[in-house]
Amino acid sequence: MNKVLKHLENELSSLNILYDKLDYLAGDASNRKYFEVSKDKMVNILMLDSKEEKNIINFINKTVFFQKLGINVPEIYKSYPENGILILENFGKNKFSEIIVKKNEEKLYKIAIDSLLFLHKKGASQELDSFDKYTLFQEVKLFFKWYLLFRGKKVKDKQIQSFKKSFLKFLDEPMKLPIVNIHRDFHVDNLFYLEKRLGIKKCGWIDYQDALKGTIVYDLMSLVEDARRDINESMKKKLISYYLSKTKNINQEHFIFSLKIIAIQRHLKVLGIFSRLHIRDKKSSYLSHIPRVVQMLKSNLKSPVFRSLSKIINPLIE
Repeated sequence: MNKVLKHLENELSSLNILYDKLDYLAGDASNRKYFEVSKDKMVNILMLDSKEEKNIINFINKTVFFQKLGINVPEIYKSYPENGILILENFGKNKFSEIIVKKNEEKLYKIAIDSLLFLHKKGASQELDSFDKYTLFQEVKLFFKWYLLFRGKKVKDKQIQSFKKSFLKFLDEPMKLPIVNIHRDFHVDNLFYLEKRLGIKKCGWIDYQDALKGTIVYDLMSLVEDARRDINESMKKKLISYYLSKTKNINQEHFIFSLKIIAIQRHLKVLGIFSRLHIRDKKSSYLSHIPRVVQMLKSNLKSPVFRSLSKIINPLIE
């Protein structure tokens, strides 16, 4: 981290950016790192992504995109794409994952869902690429490559092809639902509670740079089956019912079936990503979440309709 800080200090000096204090805040599963940068009692967020200029440009474009739609994302105060630096609005110390407890759980989740409902009513934009069933399956391959390597297990190509054939048919179901703009990593670590703001602006979004257009169930599923936090079944059902009660012309049974299919997809992907972070990137903190993800995956696979999937996957996660 000292090396990164020194690099950042040199970059800020070359850009003539004055500051009183620079503190490391957090890193994430990507190459991005976040810092608090203080000047004259104003504390902003500095995002550093030194890998590629296009990453910063993409973040700027997605920020403008969501701002135009009315979603509460951080203001960009200064941008230096060629240096991999953005100076952003600071949403404060009220990240959902840091303030959520049983007492406020339902309230916070419903605030998050309200912002999703608002977004979904906007439909799908031509500005975003499609999160189609083939892209979804490409992500599942991370499970077979990295999670099996992490667990020291092997699977025959014939089994993978059998899984692909079966799963692609299942993925047709969520694609029959409305296609909307999606955050794509919608969970408590990427949401902020902004109490003084009004309506859906109470929910601040971060980490939305991978947004696509896809099935309406995707973001809701990633919220209620969070790799980082346990949500009991009663609360999960209540939140899904809350979403459905405010959504018109949706077959509820088909919606819930589709949500399970997307849950299986995302949990497989996440197991692959967390394993890759450990093996390739030496980021092992995510391993603590793997047991939770495995349990959620098993739970979704229990339905007899998914027998063709479970007979391949269950032996690999036992």
